[in-house]
Amino acid sequence: MLKIDRKSQSFSSLATPTLADVSITERYDLQEYIYNSPNEFFREIGLELFLLGKEIEPSRNVQDRIDLLAIDKEGRCVIIELKRGNNKLQMLQAISYAGMISQWSPDELLSLLEADQQESLAEFLEVDRDDVNREQQLVLIAEAYDYALLIGAEWLNEKFGVDITCCRIAVAKDVATNSEYLVCSNVYPAPEIVKEAVSRGRKHTVISKAQWADWKTALASVSNLAVTSYFEREVSADRESYLRKRILRYRVAGKRRWFLAARNRNAYLWQQGRFEGDVDFWKKGLSNPDDVKPVKSGQCLRLFLYTTGDFQFFHDAASRQLQSAEWHGGIPDDGIDEGEINGDS
Repeated sequence: MLKIDRKSQSFSSLATPTLADVSITERYDLQEYIYNSPNEFFREIGLELFLLGKEIEPSRNVQDRIDLLAIDKEGRCVIIELKRGNNKLQMLQAISYAGMISQWSPDELLSLLEADQQESLAEFLEVDRDDVNREQQLVLIAEAYDYALLIGAEWLNEKFGVDITCCRIAVAKDVATNSEYLVCSNVYPAPEIVKEAVSRGRKHTVISKAQWADWKTALASVSNLAVTSYFEREVSADRESYLRKRILRYRVAGKRRWFLAARNRNAYLWQQGRFEGDVDFWKKGLSNPDDVKPVKSGQCLRLFLYTTGDFQFFHDAASRQLQSAEWHGGIPDDGIDEGEINGDS
């Protein structure tokens, strides 16, 4: 990393001490930095993950702990192992943890989170709860890697489909201001290889956005016939929609109030804003009343539709009954992140 001097139009080198030189430990410093700012760190290494916890015991039969455990949008558990310096056994350790974590049920994983965190995870995921932890991914973080480890990672990925990311980290320090920076670079797979894999349709560690050519293709993987028939009917009726995220939009007085996202076994319904008695209203009409819950600090609701009756009740409510409701709260209409509704955050 070079420092830019605009006045002299020149570069100057920053100091590059090791983590040991600046007294940054694996567990008490690096792990804490990532745990306290996971979104910023994961974004820096090109991943979109939801952090489940730190120092996770993968099995009662071992005393070891996973440094950090996360989950991606497709429900894969991500084992993150941190090393200061270079440790050739880092990958073996991560693989053993992945084997133990693979035996966990979705409920066991979700038990790591508080109730409000489980709500956030449900909004983040693009798969159903039952599809969580069907696959595992390894993310290794270290200052350096042996050639043998990188060759082993490539072999496991190419031959057996093990999803591995090796990220090199380094500290850069500006002695003039005493500011410190963490520099991250993925050494496996190389960014160029990832881009090529995406273009060829191969599995890769960076999540790409699902895209469909038309609604028929988008709904082909949905197993719940109540979902597919309702979405097909609404699309045929020219309902306002967003194909890329499989979302239908519903308005009241020109303002978007409901977003309905197709998922494999149900439809995820997001209510933007609140009306008086809305929780009781939905609970009385839906087949799974316990799924009706306030989100976003009580400004919105999230619900799930499963049956033909659920969809009919919602349609009648959104099209007729609630068109004259008095609304309050909610995020400004132009500030809604629709990715959040279909599992993105």
